[in-house]
Amino acid sequence: MKGKGTVSVNEQVRQGTERFWLPLILAVLITAAAGCSSGGGTGTGFSSIAGTVTYYDLTGQLAVPSGITVGVTGTDAWDTEVDSAGVYQIKGIPGGLYRVVVKEVKDLPPNATFITDPPGGVSVKLIAGIPMVDVNLSAVAMPGLPDL
Repeated sequence: MKGKGTVSVNEQVRQGTERFWLPLILAVLITAAAGCSSGGGTGTGFSSIAGTVTYYDLTGQLAVPSGITVGVTGTDAWDTEVDSAGVYQIKGIPGGLYRVVVKEVKDLPPNATFITDPPGGVSVKLIAGIPMVDVNLSAVAMPGLPDL
């Protein structure tokens, strides 16, 4: 029989295990939270937007999206060109409401233009530190109207 204030061996093992796991779990959680705060941006309080642009040429065929500029309406500070697969990433954007659009398709013939889907771009609400992914757009080259 144990006296008052005596701790069994099982209780000692349990307390020792708690002392080992609790700091380890806290360290993992703190590290994970610190990693999430970067948000793919370039500093504290910033975030990023990433996605893909699908491009259709003047014949309506899927084409390599070279020379396509994506950005945020109202500024050219975050404009970026898509890569050869149509992928883009805009970094260093503070939290807020933005509209992501295709701004330019280079090397179109004279009088040709392009339309985008969705029309007017994609509205994005950024939260600082949380990257926004899969903000996808399409650009379709359109021949210009003939002069009459």
